[in-house]
Amino acid sequence: MKNKGLLRLFGGTICIIILILLLLSFSVEAASPKEAPRKGEVIQWRGQSDFSKSLSPFGPFKLGRIGVYGQTQFMLDWITKATNGRLKIDFETVGSINPPGETFDMVRRGVYPIANSTGPFYTGKMPETDIEVGLLFAFRDLFDLWDCYFNYGLYEELKRAYAEHKIYWIPVHAASTVNIGATLPLDTPQRLKGKKIRALGQFGDYVAALGATPVNIPLAEVYMGLKLGTIEGFVSGVQFLHSQKWDEVTKYFVLNPSCSLWSNNILINLDAFNALPKDIQQIIDQYAPYVGFAAAYDWRQQDQWVIKNAEKQFGVKFYTWSEEDTRKVTKLVTEQVWPKIAAKSPRNARMIEIIKRQMRDHGRIE
Repeated sequence: MKNKGLLRLFGGTICIIILILLLLSFSVEAASPKEAPRKGEVIQWRGQSDFSKSLSPFGPFKLGRIGVYGQTQFMLDWITKATNGRLKIDFETVGSINPPGETFDMVRRGVYPIANSTGPFYTGKMPETDIEVGLLFAFRDLFDLWDCYFNYGLYEELKRAYAEHKIYWIPVHAASTVNIGATLPLDTPQRLKGKKIRALGQFGDYVAALGATPVNIPLAEVYMGLKLGTIEGFVSGVQFLHSQKWDEVTKYFVLNPSCSLWSNNILINLDAFNALPKDIQQIIDQYAPYVGFAAAYDWRQQDQWVIKNAEKQFGVKFYTWSEEDTRKVTKLVTEQVWPKIAAKSPRNARMIEIIKRQMRDHGRIE
C-alpha cells in the first residue's frame, strides 16, 4: 500500500508520455515541411543556458540526457527535427555571456533570441514564477499538472504573463520528486519541529509551517552542513542525493507526497519568435508545450535510478506519509503559504484560484 501512490505516478506517467510521443510522431510530420531547407533558409539562434553542460552520466543514462541541460537538449533536438533543420539552436553554458540572474532581461531586451532558464532566477521581476516553478502541494503528479494546464487554463495564464514581458515561453517540466531529506527519521511531518532545514523561498515557508527553521546556505555547503550537524535536512529534488553526493550523509527522504513538480523553461524573445516563418511559429506553438511534458519522462526514470541506488548503496530510507498527514500538510500550506504568493500579483491570485478549483473538483481540498 505504501507504494500505491508511487506506482500510480510512475506507471501512469509512462503511459501518458507514450501517448504524447505517438501523437507527436504523426502531428509533427504533418506540420513539418517535406522538402529539405534551401540555401539561406536555415535560421541559427544562439543564446545561454543557465545550467551547466558539464554533467557526468550515471546509471544507464548517457551524457546529454540527464539533468536540466539534458531536458533542454531534448527540446532543441525536437525543434530541429520538427522544422526539418530550418531552425537550429545552440546554447552557451551558464555564465558564458551573463550571470543567470540577468538572462531573463537579456531575452526580454532582445540581446539574444533564446535562453534556457528557470523562474527562481528572476522571481523578483516576475512573481508568477512562484507558481510556474511548482506551487507547493498543487499537483500530485504530471496528470494533475497536465489537467490544470490545458483543461483549467493555467498554461494560457502563464503564457500571457510572459508575453507581457515580451517573451514567448515554453515550459520544460523536470517533474522532479521534491521533498525533505534529513539525517533524522521523517515518518511523520511532526518530526521536523524545531529542526534546521536548508530551504529557500516558498520551500522555506513550507518547512516553517511544519515547525522547522529554514536555513539559507549555499548548495555547495549542504554536504558538510549535514555531516557536521549545522543543518539536519534540506528540501530538494531526489536527484540531488546522487548529483551532490548527499546520499552519503542523508539517511531519510520523504518520497510521497512530492511537495512540488519543478519546472524549467525555454524563453524566446517575442519579436524574434514573431519574425520566424509562420509555419515554424505554428509548429512550436501547437506542439512544444506537449514536448515539454514528454521531456519529463527521462527525469522520472533518473529519479527511479537514484532512489534505488541510494537504498542499495547507502541505506537511505524513503518514506510515504499517510493520507491523513498529507491532507493536513496540504491544508497547512494552502492556508499559510499560498496567500503570500497570491498577494504578489493579481494574476498570481487568479492562478491560485484556478488551482484550487481543480483541487476541489478532485476532492483534494474542501
